[in-house]
Amino acid sequence: MKKKMTDPDFINPVEMPSGISLHPVQDAAVDRVLDDLMEKTPALFVLLAEAGGQILAVRGGKHASDIVALSTLVASDMAASREIARLTNQYRTGQMVLREGPDSNTFTTEAGPRMVLFVRAAKEVPLGWARLLIQETGRQLADVVAAPHDNVEALELGLDEEKLSALFGDGLDSIWKE
Repeated sequence: MKKKMTDPDFINPVEMPSGISLHPVQDAAVDRVLDDLMEKTPALFVLLAEAGGQILAVRGGKHASDIVALSTLVASDMAASREIARLTNQYRTGQMVLREGPDSNTFTTEAGPRMVLFVRAAKEVPLGWARLLIQETGRQLADVVAAPHDNVEALELGLDEEKLSALFGDGLDSIWKE
């Protein structure tokens, strides 16, 4: 039986303009995944936005004076990059854009079809390491949003040592495959 909004134990999911609904359990899982990324990368700044630019989560130092504008630009940049990749027959799921700066690098990647993950990492963080962690985080975030809220706890979330070792091994193996 569906719960009504007037029921005392009704939990209303947060509705986003793009159609993303985050139940509190999903929101908590997103927080755990982003906190893990901040720790393991280590990232200076993380922004998760829906495809239209609506901010879903922010971690780290305020790298821009206008986070709302940054979120909109990140979403627009990913949409443009995705379309360029399609027009040049280079599109694949999990598109990533890397920008190398003087003191830090930024990564923008898809987190499923309706979210964008923006990560700023210090120049000292190896690009390949950051790329693997950010892509895995994007995949996990997409899984959290796609899963029914009562199945979120069953998902394998986080970047534990075993998972990181497997990711790194798979990355090395893919170098040698044709």
